[in-house]
Amino acid sequence: MEEKYFDLKFLLLEKLNLIEELSFIEAKKEKFESNDIVTSTRILTLIQNGTFTSSELAKKLNISRQAIHKSINNLCSKGYLLLHNEETIKKNKHIYITEKGKELLICRNNVMKKVEKTVKEKIGKDDFLKLKELLKKDWD
Repeated sequence: MEEKYFDLKFLLLEKLNLIEELSFIEAKKEKFESNDIVTSTRILTLIQNGTFTSSELAKKLNISRQAIHKSINNLCSKGYLLLHNEETIKKNKHIYITEKGKELLICRNNVMKKVEKTVKEKIGKDDFLKLKELLKKDWD
């Protein structure tokens, strides 16, 4: 029987979808909305390590400025982020994470620990560690 060929993008997306599905299952058990835990934390994770403007975030996440503005406004309305005008250029707004946003990140980290535990149990500890090491390598 002929083995099917799956390219790297397909394989990575397939596994990402599985991880997202496991994340939603675990997130439903937490006090935050599961959608916030899974989808909003990309922005929050970046902001926890420093301040950004919306255009910087859009570039970093490779999404449109309109999409990032919508996401930021949604996160601000839920109390996860704050916007502050830059002193020199008023149209530039710096984005800061709030205490509630930090709590969401803690929740997200707990969810991801459970997801990683599930993956580790399915593929084995050695393969799991090897997978993480390979994904950490610089591909640029």
